[in-house]
Amino acid sequence: MHIKGKAWTFGRNVNTDLIFPKMWFRPAYEPGEMASHLMVGIDEAFPRKVGRGDIIVGGQNFGCGSSREEAAAAMKEAGVGAVVAPSFGRLFMRNAINVGLPIVTLPRVDEQIAQGDEIEIDLANRRFCNLRSGYEARLPPMAPESLRLIEDGGIANYTRRILEERGAANARC
Repeated sequence: MHIKGKAWTFGRNVNTDLIFPKMWFRPAYEPGEMASHLMVGIDEAFPRKVGRGDIIVGGQNFGCGSSREEAAAAMKEAGVGAVVAPSFGRLFMRNAINVGLPIVTLPRVDEQIAQGDEIEIDLANRRFCNLRSGYEARLPPMAPESLRLIEDGGIANYTRRILEERGAANARC
């Protein structure tokens, strides 16, 4: 999976309340509604600035806090290409993978990226590159099933594919 986009940088300990503030919680959302509130806890104009394929670069412990699924889902809905940080809140990381949002842990990456830099990520070949500065890094290995979940677009699509494959295999018996 290959991702290329503009970097949006955020600091350390950005919690899920800042990514998707509680005041915007609803029992259900209209298409595009979650994306319209993405990162407004930090930058109210962010939903109008972020573009499809852009990459969010966070500091240590990005996505800490509650298990708010909307934080990762709003990023996915906004078309964020990936999220990169030195470390993540455990629940945010799991939620991101579950919605099919590529998430990359890379030590000290926040020190190598400036707002607006052009970033290129190749998950399959474990390559990260800042095209402006020339900074390159090898990504840590990703579990094959996590990569497949992301490639399938999240756990719902992944599960559908597995069930369809099993159904087709059983039909051949």
